Amino acid sequence: MTQIGKVTAVSGCMATVEVRRASACGENCAQCRGGCSPTKHRAAVKNTAGADVGDMVQIETPDGVVLKSALLVYFLPIVILFICYGIVQVLFEHTAVSILAGLFGLCAGFLILRTVDRKSAPIPEVTEIIHKEGGEK
Repeated sequence: MTQIGKVTAVSGCMATVEVRRASACGENCAQCRGGCSPTKHRAAVKNTAGADVGDMVQIETPDGVVLKSALLVYFLPIVILFICYGIVQVLFEHTAVSILAGLFGLCAGFLILRTVDRKSAPIPEVTEIIHKEGGEK
């Protein structure tokens, strides 16, 4: 996945880059009429290209990592919900308790994701300086 952003801070071999979040309409808001407004997100990235504050840069994260992360975010909590619901339903045969166990499983899934994200989140890197702050490329 490739994105364009502006460097807002540099600290050693890391940089903070401000990028616009991609919307479902592909940022073609005039035709979409969905009423969304572009939002900005700050990301800590490896500054392998030696960018400075104010530079427009291209950052990249391997597609496989992005797909794996999306799969975890969308499916892991749901799978844990069904597992917890099923186990409690078999053990207690009580629907209300099973539903509560399923909701507990859903929350546990999100907590697991949060822990995994903090420990093994992929760090994008600056692959190219598109425009230097001083005007040259």
